[in-house]
Amino acid sequence: MKIIANVPAVWAGWTAARGLLIALLLGNAMPVGDLYYYLDGVYGEDPSAMTEYPQPGTWPTIVLAWLTGDNADTYRVAFTLMMLLVDALFLALLLRHNQQRRAVFAAAWFWVFFGTAVGHVFVWRLDLYPALLVAGAGALLSTRPRVASGLLAWATAVKLWPGALAAGLVGRLTSRSSWQRIASFFGAFLAICVAVGCFSGVERLVSPLTYQGGRGLQIESLAATWFVYRAHQQPGVWEMNYAASKSYEISGPGVGTALTLSTIALACVVVWILGVAAVRFIRGGWDARSTIVFFLAAIVLLIATNKVFSPQYIVWLGPILAVAIRAGVPLDTTMDRHVAPQRTFLVTSMAILTIGTAALGAYIYPYGYDYVWFYVGERAAPVYALVARNVLILIMAVVALVWHRLEFRAARNAECAPQPA
Repeated sequence: MKIIANVPAVWAGWTAARGLLIALLLGNAMPVGDLYYYLDGVYGEDPSAMTEYPQPGTWPTIVLAWLTGDNADTYRVAFTLMMLLVDALFLALLLRHNQQRRAVFAAAWFWVFFGTAVGHVFVWRLDLYPALLVAGAGALLSTRPRVASGLLAWATAVKLWPGALAAGLVGRLTSRSSWQRIASFFGAFLAICVAVGCFSGVERLVSPLTYQGGRGLQIESLAATWFVYRAHQQPGVWEMNYAASKSYEISGPGVGTALTLSTIALACVVVWILGVAAVRFIRGGWDARSTIVFFLAAIVLLIATNKVFSPQYIVWLGPILAVAIRAGVPLDTTMDRHVAPQRTFLVTSMAILTIGTAALGAYIYPYGYDYVWFYVGERAAPVYALVARNVLILIMAVVALVWHRLEFRAARNAECAPQPA
């Protein structure tokens, strides 16, 4: 254990892992198209380019394009280096003040493996940007809660989905710190929205919302899994095409029902999220640890129930899970020691499942994607990988819910426990 539980070993592992990732990038450049689309959003003539992204979510692409100019090859290299630099900075923060704790090195090694397992979309998409902001919010909840709330507001302005996690900021009605967290979140979010409205127009505040409303059932979503599998068993019954939403969607018998069920499932997740906030608001039991796990559970559930799923969505999980791993398993109280084996099992299971899911996703896209949607019935392996990946996401959702239930109860018990005189 001492061989790998040290800073030089982790950095050596990161260098080797990212070297492998770069080799993958050089070996298959199909996913680079999104980078050219980002560049087109700055220098292109299409006014609708990038309007499906919230304006703050495009800031890194805009600044980078200003620095590199409109040369596509230069932009691709610069974007890749920018993402690897951010990746390395996050690893450095994970290793900071490590005090030789095993949990710190476990989190660091998880991050090393996760980044390469995700593959191309780890560095050739923007999803690492909001995911790291959410991780920063989780890491600062216990020490700088108002800053954490501000980071979560920033993440929400960047990608919208982190807004659901704001429910985790809610504590007991009578708690001053709870109201400070909530006020910090909404204050920061409002300030960003005002800035976007002033500099880019009010339409850029609503364009991402109107874009999402008209989307169909994306082929990688969990709700589409059965239909994609059956489409390869019975070619011609279901159709998979590139839609106006700039994603691959499936149509055919039963798809409309699946869309409805997906919407209902997503609504149930929203009710659960609001229910967690309501219980904490009335009964208390807020702490940073349970909130980090709430963030993780909410993200998995949002992915599992959404009608849309893109390969890069798995990136959302990695940073916040690394923060959760780094927090370690507390042994301070009798209750902590009692549930320590369960906590260890749950965090280990989630880490393994996440890396496995990421690796399957990296195989599906880009290597097997054409055999999923275009060459229907010609190669079964990518379809089986998609089914396996989505099954793993369902298992992750169950594990995350169990983990959250354990932490939620632990936080409630800790608050209700008598304080020493």
